[in-house]
Amino acid sequence: MPEEYENVVEKAEELVREQHAEAGRARPLWLDWLAVSTALFAVLAAVASLKAGDSANEALYKSNRAVLSQARASDTWNEFQADSLKKYMQTSNATTLQVLNAPAPTIQAAQQEAARRQAKQDQLKVEAQQRDMETAMLLQESESLLARHSRYALGVTLLQVAIGLSAIAALLRLPGVWWISLLAGGSAIVAVLWGFFSA
Repeated sequence: MPEEYENVVEKAEELVREQHAEAGRARPLWLDWLAVSTALFAVLAAVASLKAGDSANEALYKSNRAVLSQARASDTWNEFQADSLKKYMQTSNATTLQVLNAPAPTIQAAQQEAARRQAKQDQLKVEAQQRDMETAMLLQESESLLARHSRYALGVTLLQVAIGLSAIAALLRLPGVWWISLLAGGSAIVAVLWGFFSA
């Protein structure tokens, strides 16, 4: 009888070992890779989100600088036009003084003032054109940064979809859904790299 008792204990121990071995094998290997891919997607989503925010903030900053530059250019053009009117007034004044046979120093003073206004007007024109070019450059940079932001935002969205699909795949044990999440994650990586390397 003791022998039979020992066999039952041995059989029970063997069954327990088999159950543990089967429990270890019950979790498919692809679930481990799913966990790794999901963690990588989460890290990449965090980085892409940070880059998207940086691009949007920089685009806004450049846009604000463009508005300021445009306002300065408008002020310079207004000053240019005001000096133009003053120049024409002095030129007309000098002509009127000549017709009226005014003293030569008075005529020369009006002519010199017209010449000074012309020189100032030439300087203001160059300055206003430079400000206009600066404005155009800043607006172009802002648009480029907004395009980069859009690429990062697309990448973040695709990464979030990939993470969500991975969760569904893990919960329902559907490897096909995990493959779809890998496809979404791969597309996200392309979008993020496109944003990173676009200038």
